[in-house]
Amino acid sequence: MSLCDRRVWLALGLLGLALPACSRQVATPEHWVLVSQPGSRTVAVIDPKEGRVVKRITVGMLPHRLMPSPDGRAAYAVLVGSQAVAEIDLQTLTLRRTFLTAPVPERRADGSLIQGHRDQNAFAHSSCFDCHGGGSAKPAIVGTRPFGIALSEDGETLIVSQIRDDSLALLARSSGELERTLPLPPSGQAHEPVDVARLGDSLYVALRPTQPATTPAVIRRLEAKTLQQQFEAHTGSDPAMLLPDPERSRVLVSNFETNTLTAFGPAGKESVYTVNPGPLGMLLLPGGRLLSLNYYSNSLSLVKLDTAEVESLTLELEGKKYVNPTHAALAPNRREVYIVSSGTEGNLLVFDLEGKRVVRAIPIDGLSFDVLVVPKL
Repeated sequence: MSLCDRRVWLALGLLGLALPACSRQVATPEHWVLVSQPGSRTVAVIDPKEGRVVKRITVGMLPHRLMPSPDGRAAYAVLVGSQAVAEIDLQTLTLRRTFLTAPVPERRADGSLIQGHRDQNAFAHSSCFDCHGGGSAKPAIVGTRPFGIALSEDGETLIVSQIRDDSLALLARSSGELERTLPLPPSGQAHEPVDVARLGDSLYVALRPTQPATTPAVIRRLEAKTLQQQFEAHTGSDPAMLLPDPERSRVLVSNFETNTLTAFGPAGKESVYTVNPGPLGMLLLPGGRLLSLNYYSNSLSLVKLDTAEVESLTLELEGKKYVNPTHAALAPNRREVYIVSSGTEGNLLVFDLEGKRVVRAIPIDGLSFDVLVVPKL
């Protein structure tokens, strides 16, 4: 990959929407699209030119959120059902290693010994999938339910929210070792950290009540280095995703149980955008716009962030409607978006931003979740 292409990927992957730094016109870099597929324990590798899945990488139980490494040579998949994070080598398109987000427990909550962990030397493993995923240990889905993932400011630490443990796990990216577990005190009934995002020197955490719920969740801001709490504010009862908006120095949250997105700045709530019901994933777009993926209403919403104008569209192609959009990723050409349609018949949709329409549907596994664009190395 040329230096110019590398700059493009760093801009797309780390800065979101920065324009290429090269003076000459740059062709669209060759790329893969990764999709997490919880139902098959895999991350799919898709060639968008050929319009097909070229590989499925088995990573562990319930892979959900995806994130690139700072150098663009690896991708991380959070394994909700295996208490781990998987690291994928983007040159070989293989599983490189896994990191436990919490120690394998020696005893149950009642104090009794977990004999199977001792007999199988489970403490030496780096993912619960090693034993529970192969059918030798039951149940298949275990652990602290890691879900959200963010990167420290220096790029050296993975920060993972753990829903069942009410904590953040801090993992050394170089070694995969668990550096620290940060317990998160509850706020009213809100105690489950469902997502985490870093914006500059602040770390934002979405804490929700146990679902289903009608009581408020909270967005909590921590100082990124000391992890000391700075403030918190209420949001909807089921926050689904946090999205940093660096240009406006704020973080957006999708309120899954309603039809709203809320923006939080350094001092608290700033704006509320009304979209279609069930907003889940969000994506910043060129020109000060945002894409909201509305799971319950089988639609997307295009939001002008500075004026709050909203246009909502159904997802269809040649008379066929596509349902349950979850997450989206911007293509390197910045003119198209890849959208996961996670119905029982899964599809990766290619959405043309100028024409505001689906132009292609690529079959993937049903009930897929997150999507990430990565370079072909």
